[in-house]
Amino acid sequence: MKLESLEKDHYYHIYNRGINGCNIYNSDENKRYFLQLTGKYLNEKANISAYALLDNHFHFLIQVNCKTEEITQAFSNLFNSYSKAFNKQNNRTGSLFEKHFKRKKIDTEAYFKTVFCYIHHNPIKDWEHYTFSSFHYYMNENTPNYFSLDKTYSLKLFDDINNLKYMHNQFKDEDLQGFENLAGQETKEPEGFKPNTIIKDKFFNYINQLQDTITSKLEEVDGKAKFQEDLWDRPEGGGGRTRVIENGNVFEKGGVNISGVHGKLPDSMQKYFGVEDADFFACGLSLVLHPTNPMVPTVHANWRYFEMYDKDGNIVDQWFGGGQDLTPYYLFEEDAKHFHQICKTACDKHNPEFYPKYKARCDEYFYNAHRNEGRGLGGLFFDYCKATDEMNMQNWYDFVTEVGDSFLEAYVPIVEKRKTLEFTIAQRDWQEIRRGRYVEFNLVHDKGTLFGLKTNGRIESILMSLPPHVQWVYDHHPEVGSEEEKLIKVLQNPVDWV
Repeated sequence: MKLESLEKDHYYHIYNRGINGCNIYNSDENKRYFLQLTGKYLNEKANISAYALLDNHFHFLIQVNCKTEEITQAFSNLFNSYSKAFNKQNNRTGSLFEKHFKRKKIDTEAYFKTVFCYIHHNPIKDWEHYTFSSFHYYMNENTPNYFSLDKTYSLKLFDDINNLKYMHNQFKDEDLQGFENLAGQETKEPEGFKPNTIIKDKFFNYINQLQDTITSKLEEVDGKAKFQEDLWDRPEGGGGRTRVIENGNVFEKGGVNISGVHGKLPDSMQKYFGVEDADFFACGLSLVLHPTNPMVPTVHANWRYFEMYDKDGNIVDQWFGGGQDLTPYYLFEEDAKHFHQICKTACDKHNPEFYPKYKARCDEYFYNAHRNEGRGLGGLFFDYCKATDEMNMQNWYDFVTEVGDSFLEAYVPIVEKRKTLEFTIAQRDWQEIRRGRYVEFNLVHDKGTLFGLKTNGRIESILMSLPPHVQWVYDHHPEVGSEEEKLIKVLQNPVDWV
């Protein structure tokens, strides 16, 4: 769509919102800074007759005082300067505003009056006293601290201040027809989040909170060991928070890590995705727990989000991925059924087709093809969950966080039931042999390990998933009819547990 040029001496309605409806102002200070930059870049280039700043969008009514190229560049400088500051403050990357700010030429006095009233009515609640709109400045002789508010033309059209106020009070919802709803559709947000925040910011906040919840509960279950925390930075952009637990009553080694990394997508990954000159943002929580007792299964879980940008910072692709899976050393069928039932319950809340679909993908993905056996008893695995007609990105966010929230319910009851069972040295040896198969999968087949290594991720965090004690025994086969052989047979032929 061709954008309308901003011509000197003409009036325009200028407006835009955050990309995907995200917040562009998280505080009053953000709004004040935006107005400060407005004065810096637009003074002498435009007369501002009206404005309103809402959390996720803004409106201006202006008259252009300079050449088209100059006013266009002034707006570009305003938005770029603010976006850089906002992104730095909120540790985010990519576009903040929707591409190309909107502009509509005001070609009649009646249209000017309508836009003027519409802008001031944008803060629906207590619009007459709203701090970040120009209306209250018309009701007194003050003007914003950041720029001069041009009241001359407005007061001329409305005759006087009393008529201006009267016309605003008469403004009705039906007068809004033909105006774009910049606030976006109202959605039910997860507790603790502000509405209309960008998906990646919400998800990054979510995994930060989930890490705290999971590590706190696991320390309670272990009763001895505490997680050691390690904060790290990635030179190319971003970083993470690694938490490792070792030598506890229950957990011999485990990690619950979060990361949020960004920057230029490495050449190897650009080839993998079939793109050129792309930037990326990726965040996620990844955990692996290796218990001491071979009767307690190892568990793995991962929930992640990825965005890719073009050279202008626009999102060109985005998706969620993740899952959770169980790797026992001895088969307790009731444990397998419990774990899978929790996974199914979480999936069914969003789509009854998700559990069988993602359970099958898990069986397929966590498979040691060179051994002709599964790594464990599976669970859920989903990847490249992108927006469709049936599932937008908010829907996917709701689904992935549902699965994340189900993890402790799926795993902790199993640990509590098995952690005090007695075991022999031979059973411990079997555990370490099976751990060798776990290592083989992670180093040979796992895409997450590959991505981390090729994006210069933190090696200690990537290889946290490897157990501390492992055995590789030449041509080992379990005794016929043993509990160990029973497990192998199940790993060779996936079971529908629920």
